[in-house]
Amino acid sequence: MGQFFTETQLRQMADDFHVLGYLCISAALSPEQIARFNAAVDRHLTDFPGDWISLSDSFCEGTNVLPHTAEFDEAIENPRTLEVLRAILGERITFEEFAIMLRNPVENLKEVKGWHRDLVREYERRREIDAVSIMFYLTDVSETDHCFAIVPESHQRLIDLNPVNVPPEAGIDLIGPAGTAVIFHARAIHNARLKRNSTQRRTLQAYYSSRLDQRTNEWTQIPPRLYQKQDPRLPPYFYSKWNVTSILDGVGRRPADIDPQLPLSEVIKEVQRRGKMKMHEQRGQVSLMTIKGMNDAETTAG
Repeated sequence: MGQFFTETQLRQMADDFHVLGYLCISAALSPEQIARFNAAVDRHLTDFPGDWISLSDSFCEGTNVLPHTAEFDEAIENPRTLEVLRAILGERITFEEFAIMLRNPVENLKEVKGWHRDLVREYERRREIDAVSIMFYLTDVSETDHCFAIVPESHQRLIDLNPVNVPPEAGIDLIGPAGTAVIFHARAIHNARLKRNSTQRRTLQAYYSSRLDQRTNEWTQIPPRLYQKQDPRLPPYFYSKWNVTSILDGVGRRPADIDPQLPLSEVIKEVQRRGKMKMHEQRGQVSLMTIKGMNDAETTAG
């Protein structure tokens, strides 16, 4: 039996996750934790402005946070959700990356990248995506707030679904009060659904996997206080990838043709820009195929 859930509950949650590609856990954070994390976000915005990257009018991300503060370690190691993650990924679970995400009020509701899978943008490489993410809500997410939306089962049963073919209104919105945690497979198709009257949405996001030979991201440095930690409550390989240099070829790796002196913030912006371009190219290819199909049908009918 786990500390927070029975073995039966954990098996059911793992089964639900493997079928749907996501789970929602209510009250994953206590009110005290929510207050501490929000205060820590405020401090980090003030003390380390260089860690923050503006990726769009609404979206601001705090990257490589861990070398500068230990205030978010308890989110990565949160016992209640780690218990569920271990049931999903097993005892070879390893920590991959961490970021703070801010979604601000915005007028342009079409600025988001659209439906996508994480880590790798190329549709034909979707099966390479093998990681699990957790998102902690630090603010209430109501029906009128920016929210995380997901297409259930698109990580497995609907794995051949192309994000460019998913209608904007599809999927389900995962709303909930502050303290809610959403665990989702990085291969599941998801999106940020923007709302016109939203307040600022704050989330903490971490990724985990069960691979020991490759990391998903080179932006998150794992500092000595974490990889030297001796804590029997943690999985045995949890911080073991602090010095792994093999990085998945995707949006978490610095392209070889980018100036090595370019600041990390500019590198991430460029990687994200290239990822969006690949998605736009795929949308264009799908549109051309659709037009060709229609023309062929008209020719056949004629």
